[in-house]
Amino acid sequence: MNNYTILKWEKLLLWLVPPILRKKTHINWLNVLLTPLRSLYEDILYKMQHTGQVIYLEKVLNETFNITKEYNPNLSIEQKRLEGLIYIDESIKPSLQYLYLHKEYYDPDKTLADGSLKKGLLRIPLFQIFRNTEYKNKNNKPVYLAHQEDYTKVNYANFRVFIPADIIKSKTIDIETTESNYKLQSEAIKIATREYHDLLNFYKLAGKSYESFAYSTQD
Repeated sequence: MNNYTILKWEKLLLWLVPPILRKKTHINWLNVLLTPLRSLYEDILYKMQHTGQVIYLEKVLNETFNITKEYNPNLSIEQKRLEGLIYIDESIKPSLQYLYLHKEYYDPDKTLADGSLKKGLLRIPLFQIFRNTEYKNKNNKPVYLAHQEDYTKVNYANFRVFIPADIIKSKTIDIETTESNYKLQSEAIKIATREYHDLLNFYKLAGKSYESFAYSTQD
């Protein structure tokens, strides 16, 4: 089955030129004139084949700034980190943490229907409680008690972009800092490469914000 979006430019040019003008020098000259149109066509076609979905946005980022790696959308986040790929993860926002009194779950003196008392009767909790030794922090997301200002005065990004530190060290993507020992993954970094922001702003959904982080493949 033919793919009609892919043009064979050399053959198309040869068909459009009259036989009397099909000289090698003339064809080469026309190919030079056709190069800007060919580049524009391929660029527009590439953009039309990608959307703001995570897998497409990751694919575009890796094909632009991480060309030595082959992007596989089926990999997990852990596998993408091991492969040294640019990947996207959801943003960290403080979740509501509720504190309950002990008496809300334990009633030491419960009056039964016959008027007698039963000591230490446990109520069935409506919520599951995690102790510090039982709770497992997933995806390196910190758990803390959020203040009201965390919801009213702090603007959180909609998603995070994680970039291998090797790409930044090689200056493929420049950052706005003079420190060589910036903190990996703990603090957002400011990207100075204009192409990086233009690419993200072109594909991402309107109104969505992002933050960039660096990570080491040895972590």
